[in-house]
Amino acid sequence: MRWKDKWKQFNKMYEDVGYHNRFIALFVLIIGTVVIEIITIPFIVEEILDVEIPQHNLQGLAIFVGIYIFILAIQCYMVLEHCKMRCHLSRWIRRDLRNRIFEKLQKVKAKFFDENESGFILQFLQDDTQNAGELFPITSTEMFVMGLIRFSIIAIFLMFVNLEIGLIILSLYVIGFFVTLVFNRRTVAKIKEIRKMNMAIYTSINEGIQNFLAIKTLGIVNQKIRDLENKLEEYNDQNSKLEKVISTYNGIFSFITSFSILAVIYFGGMDVWQGVMTYAEIMLMIDYSGELAFNFNWFIGHLTDFNQSFFAYSKILELLEKTEEEDLKKGEKLTEKITSIEYHKVSFSYNNTQKHIKNFSLQVAENEKIALVGKTGSGKTTVTNLLERLYEPQQGEIRINGKDYREYSIASIRDKIGYIMQEVQIVPNTIVDNIKYVNSKITKDEIVDIFKKLKMHEKIMSLPKDYRTNIYENPDLLSTGERQMISFARIMAMEPDVVILDEVTSSLSWGNEELIKNAMEQVTERKDYLYDCS
Repeated sequence: MRWKDKWKQFNKMYEDVGYHNRFIALFVLIIGTVVIEIITIPFIVEEILDVEIPQHNLQGLAIFVGIYIFILAIQCYMVLEHCKMRCHLSRWIRRDLRNRIFEKLQKVKAKFFDENESGFILQFLQDDTQNAGELFPITSTEMFVMGLIRFSIIAIFLMFVNLEIGLIILSLYVIGFFVTLVFNRRTVAKIKEIRKMNMAIYTSINEGIQNFLAIKTLGIVNQKIRDLENKLEEYNDQNSKLEKVISTYNGIFSFITSFSILAVIYFGGMDVWQGVMTYAEIMLMIDYSGELAFNFNWFIGHLTDFNQSFFAYSKILELLEKTEEEDLKKGEKLTEKITSIEYHKVSFSYNNTQKHIKNFSLQVAENEKIALVGKTGSGKTTVTNLLERLYEPQQGEIRINGKDYREYSIASIRDKIGYIMQEVQIVPNTIVDNIKYVNSKITKDEIVDIFKKLKMHEKIMSLPKDYRTNIYENPDLLSTGERQMISFARIMAMEPDVVILDEVTSSLSWGNEELIKNAMEQVTERKDYLYDCS
């Protein structure tokens, strides 16, 4: 990325991050501490040592000592305040970014999750938000305000003392900086490699947690551990290479800038020999040269942190700008009851190569029940995903009540379709909370009545806290079939026009199948039609 483009991107990030008034206040605080440290305090110390003490002016000495203590106290307060403000800003920005990323993940198209592994998402939510949150309040502040501005002020002082020597020293730092920029490109490349490795590690860890039982059952625990160890080893190798690049350009930079002291001694010595400078001015130049080195090294030392934070924020902005699922409320609201659904020559592919559905046609009339039967991968779930508008046909048309369903808002379509999947999603807290999740207005008595119809009331009453039992923290209290009743109860509380059952009886015992069959009769009662994907 060219510097011009990088600067535009940096400005874009600043506009995006917000808290601009707080950043202005932070800038003023830091500049105030810098001015006090570099200008005010040295001036007071010089006044005390060069004027008040030699003149034995006790009253003046007492006044300036008092002023010194007062200003020092103000500086300490300002330092504490800007440190606290920087920590707060970093934490607030991380919070905001994580909220925005999570909200974005709810709106992106389903294809996004098909194309990206879990490690990619975890990288955004954890490491990228951590680094991006530090870009402005921590990294940029320390680089540009606490490092570069201090450097600039001291450089100006140097030129006031001796313009020629000041320009020579500044030239050395400029040369060292451009050498650093050359190596910085290699640093960015290494950071990208490390980020990819980190994603792979997150993915591996997440798979180990999600597939814990399968890994144990298959006896591949050691293999999974070795795979993770190999990824960690590669991650460490990339970090070692990054550290070598950083140490190399730091060494070269230090070597180039070390000539600044020699420049002061040689050219300053010549000026002293000619009576142009005093020994005190040479000592002052050496002292300022040391301060220059410290502050510019401070700037260079944060360059890698800046690269990581800048790259992380860039990736977050890319994610936040990704195409979203069509606005849930956009389009005409589907207010009437769904009385017909038609698939007309629908074709769809997840990967744009192999057709998962080709020229598929189906008509479902009122009060009709349809069973889609086929082998795994034949497209049964795809048909229902298209109806829910998780994906949209690439060819053909789906009509609801004789009208292209894309003319209706997504939210209004989904409000009228109840979808029961094979895997039950339990939300935190109690059984009642799991039903109110889809209908916040439903009463406790109505929930009890639903579970009586599902023949689950006695089971629930046998639990430690009956309907107040936390089934999220205690998943083993209910069998697989009994947990499936939660999904059916939600559908009954939701009262949709259409019910979709996606292989809800697979892998169930005979007793659980009887429970499910009764539930199916209950949810289809007074419903117009049913998709049974089994």
